[in-house]
Amino acid sequence: MILSVGNHEYFGGAGPGPAGAVDLQAWTDQAPHWIARARRTAAMTAPATRALLERLAPRTGERVLDVAAGCGDPALAIAALVGPTGAVTATDAVPEMLVALDDAARSAGLRNVTTLRTTAEALDVAPASFDAACCRFGVMFFADPLAALTNFRRAVRPDGRLVVMAWGAPAANPYFGAAMEALDAAGAPPLQAPPGLKTVFEFSEPGRLAGLAGRAGWQQVREEEVPFTMDLPDTPPEGALEALAQLSTKVQARLEGLDAALRERARAAVAERVRPYARDGALRFPAVALLVSGRA
Repeated sequence: MILSVGNHEYFGGAGPGPAGAVDLQAWTDQAPHWIARARRTAAMTAPATRALLERLAPRTGERVLDVAAGCGDPALAIAALVGPTGAVTATDAVPEMLVALDDAARSAGLRNVTTLRTTAEALDVAPASFDAACCRFGVMFFADPLAALTNFRRAVRPDGRLVVMAWGAPAANPYFGAAMEALDAAGAPPLQAPPGLKTVFEFSEPGRLAGLAGRAGWQQVREEEVPFTMDLPDTPPEGALEALAQLSTKVQARLEGLDAALRERARAAVAERVRPYARDGALRFPAVALLVSGRA
C-alpha cells in the first residue's frame, strides 16, 4: 500500500481502524499482492534480514517468536537455524498470510514452524516460553506498539533477546517516494489517504523505537543503522514506472485512467527521478533500516 507523509505518499501498510484498532480488512485485501511478490520483496530486503538474523543470533534448539511474520521472512530462515530440536512460532493477523507461510515451510521441509493468528497487541502465549523474539518491518503498523513490545517482553525468558527492525529516515530511503514524487511532478491525480494512516516511517526518528522498547521493560537496548541497497534487477530507468507499479497496487491505481500523453509524462518523470540509482542494467536504491535490540 502507499501512505501519505507530508506532501508525499509512500509504500507501506494499513492504518488504524476504529478506536485505534488495526484495519485488518485493508491488510486482508492486500494479502494476495504481498503473497504473489513475497520472493521478490524478500530478495530486495535480504541484506536487512541478514542484519536482523546476525543480531538475533538464533541457536540450535532455541524457541523463537516472529511477530507480523507475513509470508515467512525471516521465520523460515530462523527455523533452519534453530534446527529440528528448536521451534519457531510465526504470528500474523491475516489468515491468508499464514496459509502462505505454512505452504512455504512445507516446501522447504521445515517441520518446526507453528503459525498463530493474532495481532501483536493481542499476543497471548505462555510467559517466558521463548528464547528470543523478533519483528521485521512490522512494528511501524502496530496500533499500540508499546503494548506489543510489552507482550514480546512477557513472552521471552529472563535474559532472552529482542530484535525489531523499522525503516530509517525518508531521505535515506528514496525507493519509497520515487514513483509517487515523479507522478506528482507529471501531474497525475493524487490518491486520497484515510486519516490516521500509519507510515513506513513511524519510527524513523532516531531513538523513538529504542525508547519504546525501554518503556516496555527491555534492558540493554541498542539502536543501530543498517545501510544496504534495494535492487530492482533488469530494470532500466525507462522501465521503472512499470516495475514500481508491479510492486504497489497504489501505484497501479494512480496510473489507472491516465491518458496516453499523461502516462508518457509520468514514465519520463519516474525515469528521470530514478536515473541516479541506475547501474549495470538495474536500479539500486540506497536504503537504511533501524535495528533495535535488547535483553529481557
